[in-house]
Amino acid sequence: MKKPKAVAFDVIETLFSIEPLGQKLRAAGLPSAALQVWFARILRDAFALEVTGEYKTFREIAGATLETIISEQKLEPERSTIDEIVKAFADLPAHPDVKPALELLRDANVRIAALTNGSAETTEKLFRNAKLENFVERYISIDGVKHWKPSREVYLHAAETLNVDPAQIALVAAHDWDIHGASQAGLITAFVARKGQAFSAVMKKPDVSGSSLEKVVQKLLALPER
Repeated sequence: MKKPKAVAFDVIETLFSIEPLGQKLRAAGLPSAALQVWFARILRDAFALEVTGEYKTFREIAGATLETIISEQKLEPERSTIDEIVKAFADLPAHPDVKPALELLRDANVRIAALTNGSAETTEKLFRNAKLENFVERYISIDGVKHWKPSREVYLHAAETLNVDPAQIALVAAHDWDIHGASQAGLITAFVARKGQAFSAVMKKPDVSGSSLEKVVQKLLALPER
């Protein structure tokens, strides 16, 4: 394993916190636990559609799962409320360690991309709002291949988009299933343990890991030169 030429970052939770969405859910009458349930259901439904050969966008799945959760609480799922909450994914704040980590990669002349299950437009807005857009070379969305991570096609699409061999690109993520998928596709993998999250024993282990994005990036940059 060698130092990567490029690093692709997962976006939601890895770089940007979803916690502000909790306030919007509570304002809609949902309980405090609704945020984690909603995000888990988005992934569940996306993965179910993926393995059955059907593709829906992040916005479609997020809206449908939120409508279900609202209905389960015996509330009226108003379309305008659902759309407003889903659109708030474009306004999430970056974690404090994101900019320092990106600066490390830029200073080391390592290319930077965002690899997202969301849309490229929403992702670009996130980085622009956080004043981080100048670090990112490409915003790569699953919409380009119509497969959800952790499907290997997504990671190979990222490598092809950046014109590098899969073994020359690292995937950085806070999700063990994302790390597993990237590893299966032949990428270097780096896991950031947000909130002390443990890595599942059934997933393929990351090549490097750390408690912060800076530590993870430092470990990637410490790998031997090609």
